Amino acid sequence: MSREYKGSRIVVYPSYFNANLSRKKGRRVPLKLSIPNPILSDIEKICKQLGLNPLVEQDKSHPRNPLQKGRIIVDKRGSKLKTIYLIASELKKHHQKSR
Repeated sequence: MSREYKGSRIVVYPSYFNANLSRKKGRRVPLKLSIPNPILSDIEKICKQLGLNPLVEQDKSHPRNPLQKGRIIVDKRGSKLKTIYLIASELKKHHQKSR
C-alpha cells in the first residue's frame, strides 16, 4: 500500500471475514459476524454502499493465507477495527439475504 494513504486508508482482506478460518489463520471478526468463504466482489460492493471508496488489488494476498488472492484498500472510519466490524456487519446482512 502506498505511503500516501497512511492513516486515512486501511487494507482489508477477505480472510478477515471468513468463518472457516481461525483467528490464528487471519480472521479478524468474531464468528457471529463472519461468513463462510467471503467473495472479494461482495466485500467491494458492501464497501461502495458504505461510501468507503474501495480500491481492489487482485494480485495481493494475506500473509497468513497466501492461496486466497485479493485485497481491498478502503477509507478508514474511526479505527481499523471499527471499520472492519462495520464492513463485517453489512456483509453478514447481505449474506443472510442472499441465502
